[in-house]
Amino acid sequence: MSKKRNTSPRRPASRKKKGTDLASILIPVVVGVVVLAIIVVAILSIENRRPAAIAAPVTTAQPQPTQSIPYPDVPRISLQETQRKLESGEAILVDVRSKELYDSSHAQGALSIPETEIDSRLAEIPRDVDVILYCT
Repeated sequence: MSKKRNTSPRRPASRKKKGTDLASILIPVVVGVVVLAIIVVAILSIENRRPAAIAAPVTTAQPQPTQSIPYPDVPRISLQETQRKLESGEAILVDVRSKELYDSSHAQGALSIPETEIDSRLAEIPRDVDVILYCT
């Protein structure tokens, strides 16, 4: 039996296709440039970001006429008069907000008697001093 010889020409192992080398380098370079451009654009947009303008106009609270105050027959007391009466022991403060609001923040020395409990807790309120109620 005779063996047939392969007569097709072989390429040497050291030779590669020139087009394949260029494509294998060009694709990662293009991808890298695109990623770098995205990063630069993101950084520039963050640095140039300005705080948003306030949409609603800023207004200052205006004093309301006495007629619109709820319970206009209930006497009102100024903050200065309240401080003076508290310091001299002539008055006590009663916070009529909910217990949760009282626990979160309240005036120093104020008693917590929520508005809904005043009738049932009247005995806790001293009768020999002025009682100053507040809710805000």
